[in-house]
Amino acid sequence: MITRIYWSFWKHSSLAIALLALFAVLGLIAVESFKVKKEQPYFKKKMHAAKLAERAFQVLRPDLLKKKKPDYKDWDPANTGLIGEFLSPVTSNTGSLSSKQTSVNPNFAAVILHLLKRAKLEEGDTIAVAVSGSFPAMNICLFAALETLKLKPIIIASTSASQFGANHPQMLWLDMERILAEESVFTVKSSHASLGGTQDKAIGMSKEGKDYLLTGIKRNKVIYIDPLSFEDSIRQRMDLYQKLSLGKQIKAFINIGGGTTVLGTSLGKQVFKSGLITQLPDDINPPDSVIKEFLQKDIPVINVIQVESLARKFGLPPAPKKTPKPGEGKVFVQEEYNPWLCIGILLFLAFGLYGITKLGWGGNQTDFQLPETIRRK
Repeated sequence: MITRIYWSFWKHSSLAIALLALFAVLGLIAVESFKVKKEQPYFKKKMHAAKLAERAFQVLRPDLLKKKKPDYKDWDPANTGLIGEFLSPVTSNTGSLSSKQTSVNPNFAAVILHLLKRAKLEEGDTIAVAVSGSFPAMNICLFAALETLKLKPIIIASTSASQFGANHPQMLWLDMERILAEESVFTVKSSHASLGGTQDKAIGMSKEGKDYLLTGIKRNKVIYIDPLSFEDSIRQRMDLYQKLSLGKQIKAFINIGGGTTVLGTSLGKQVFKSGLITQLPDDINPPDSVIKEFLQKDIPVINVIQVESLARKFGLPPAPKKTPKPGEGKVFVQEEYNPWLCIGILLFLAFGLYGITKLGWGGNQTDFQLPETIRRK
């Protein structure tokens, strides 16, 4: 049996191929090094929302700082006034200082606007909103986004606040809303409010604290919600959203903070992460909550919790020492590969490879001949 072996001699220039490979490496380095900055969708609207939030911060700052103690700057190095007390009669539970410091950034208004647009909301759409006193700066950013997109929110507030939130008895979140409305910064505000805290009834809070909350609700002329139980709080809120929608379809629900009634028990806080949520999880049955009710109706939910994680995702600084200016962060501008540079390098490589393999660029004709020892045979 005869075995035949077929082969052909290498007919391309090794030097030309080496130079082409070197160019490919340099091209890869160039593509990674010379990225371009690209404005993200809705850039102008995002800037408008961030500037509106910044204005709201500035309007509230003098009134807020009047309520602060001398050592306040230890907690609020940016001296914004939006970081609350360590403990007060209206404090509902513990809170993360770094999360509260991170939230005082007007560019979160652009992040929330981005999420609202992802939920495909348009001007004039009716949405349900839940806020609490725990993240007043984030509430402001939400209101700025709502005003910018000209949405029609139905807002229900929880009056109490966790540590470092809007937990001064004389400057609750409802007071901040009122000031911003009086100064014509925002037109939207809460129509109803509960005490908040455990079971939405401030269970465990002192009588003094509850009295402060009730006085604050009355002072700001907001309708008081007094649920009988956890389940009744969910029912009352859902009924109010439906009633106040005046027959119009609610297009989305947005929540700021970790209210138990809204998120459910501690399990609900683990299941419903921050960001846009369009459906219930398949593998877990979350506890009853306002979010679960909306998702069961196929209404998208925007959940704003885990502030530091949300900040990292959109390129916002953690616990900034100075209040960031509008326009900072990946939500406005992102670095992307230069498409023209990529196309140019690919075309050059393709053209060079074709020239070397098909046109014989860089080749030496003597290299294409059989070796002399083989030719003699």
